[in-house]
Amino acid sequence: MTENMPDGVAREKVEDELPQGMERRLVLRLLTHWRAICGDRDYPSFSEVVPENMPDMWHNCFVLEVIGHEEDPVFRAAGGEIMSHSADSLIGTPVSFWTPDTLIGVAVSHTRDVLRKGVPMSHGDEFMKIDGTRVLYRSILLPMSDDGETISGLLGAVNCREVMED
Repeated sequence: MTENMPDGVAREKVEDELPQGMERRLVLRLLTHWRAICGDRDYPSFSEVVPENMPDMWHNCFVLEVIGHEEDPVFRAAGGEIMSHSADSLIGTPVSFWTPDTLIGVAVSHTRDVLRKGVPMSHGDEFMKIDGTRVLYRSILLPMSDDGETISGLLGAVNCREVMED
């Protein structure tokens, strides 16, 4: 398959990036991590989300603050890959700011459902960017609680790939 690769581009195998047997899908790795820090509780606390403990995932993660923003949660933190999908400042913006023709917009499109149901939700689909590029993505939103009962925010992640049409 490398014969069709452009000059100067090398193909890397996923096995070279992840330990043997490790789940490739970001959303499932993050869900497993969330469940581990959750333990027997309904929701883990944000104090237990340590970016250094999830270096293979954090660059695709973001945090939404709900308390004080119940009707329109706002971004409080984001990894570098998420930040690269925004020409505007992401931090402090409400989820309603992001349109469904952006990766960030589709990643937060199920915010109301997660808050209403109180359970993690993952979604995979495709969308068209404003320039007509087709993008395949997978996202996950995970409820978090600083008091152990009330959802105070969401931990989310999204990754994608653009599809070149022939």
